[in-house]
Amino acid sequence: MAELGAISEYALAVQQMQMSLIKNQAEMQQQAVEILVGGTDDRSVSPSATTGINVDKTI
Repeated sequence: MAELGAISEYALAVQQMQMSLIKNQAEMQQQAVEILVGGTDDRSVSPSATTGINVDKTI
């Protein structure tokens, strides 16, 4: 019975990690959309410790 508990906890941890990745991807896509359709000349993204390096783009 303990094995089932351990497997369930592992499955829950994997599921939480997947949900976190999906959430982060959605947030990055939302930022990209806001930058592209924002209508301002400011096309920079606020720095983040988890999403890499900012790149200045001209479209």
